[in-house]
Amino acid sequence: MPRGLNLGEVFGIPVRLHYTWFVALPLIAIALVVYFYGIQPLWLNVIHGITASLLFLASICARELVHTFVAINRDMHVGSVTLYVFGGAPRITEQNTRPVPELLVAIVGPVSSLIIASIFYALYYALGGVETSMPAEFMQWLFFFNLMIALFNLIPAFPLDGGRGLRAILLMIMGDYSRATRISALTGRIIGFLLILAGIVLIATGGGWFASVATAVLGWFLAEAATASQREVIVRDAFRGITAHDMMTQDYTPIKQQLTFGVVREYIINSGQHCFTVIEDGKLQGIVTLGDIQIPQKRWDSTRISDVMTSASKLKTAPLNQPAVDLLEQMDDYDIEQIPVVQEGKLMGMVTHERLLRFLRARAVLKA
Repeated sequence: MPRGLNLGEVFGIPVRLHYTWFVALPLIAIALVVYFYGIQPLWLNVIHGITASLLFLASICARELVHTFVAINRDMHVGSVTLYVFGGAPRITEQNTRPVPELLVAIVGPVSSLIIASIFYALYYALGGVETSMPAEFMQWLFFFNLMIALFNLIPAFPLDGGRGLRAILLMIMGDYSRATRISALTGRIIGFLLILAGIVLIATGGGWFASVATAVLGWFLAEAATASQREVIVRDAFRGITAHDMMTQDYTPIKQQLTFGVVREYIINSGQHCFTVIEDGKLQGIVTLGDIQIPQKRWDSTRISDVMTSASKLKTAPLNQPAVDLLEQMDDYDIEQIPVVQEGKLMGMVTHERLLRFLRARAVLKA
């Protein structure tokens, strides 16, 4: 699963900034500092470079807001969004992936980038008469960046928009989600490696340093994202047919919400468990994890379990028939270690992140 910096939620969907941005943002800032060197003082060039890189990130965020809105509007459940340098990758589950809406989402990406590029070009044109050319040049660069994102996403390589469109077409032809995703992701890896090779060749032959490095870095980003997409398909196939009922355990300990932490502290510590359930009249009221009980000693005898538990209404829960892979993705998206399995308010079991990973390791060993 792709990981990164958690930026919060938009439309109730977790958004992550992929770690490759920590490479891209400094590169963009440095490129602009070098380009404007000698026009303005160095400190001002640095400020402009940092501002441009952040505005570029903001334009990618705006692009993905449109992406996500269109997907939701077409009744496609978006589990999470990962922001890559070349655009975002909304994670839409297999059961919610349909060819025509997928094609629409694929088209919206480049169109959004072109609109954003047009806005920066309009600002560049409006600033053309300013005495110093730096503000206009600044907007021209941002126009160029977003135009390149629009064109780059036309490449039929997943998870680019072109690759998403390719997957939609393959899905219509083959009717097999896994094969369609594997082929489009493999195309993404191949094109990514070719871009890395092209960047190396440009560097070796004395091509422009920015174009050479940018080509190689974009290739690396694309290959990395395509590899992550391939891993997701492998994980999804491993869990095919496996539900929450198959993965849940009943090895959990219930505690009463009216008890004080001082009464149950030693029991919790000595149990070796990471999660405790709060159940009243057979209904799940909430859960308590070790992270919830970091309480100062002076408050042990005044703090009730109900004060520190996460209430059932705020928990991610699952029905018995929910696909196990969806639970794993939710745990990764929301950084949680367990999901209660609930039926009509009654706790049936608990699916833990550790249990799902053990299952994957066993499947890998057995090659099942």
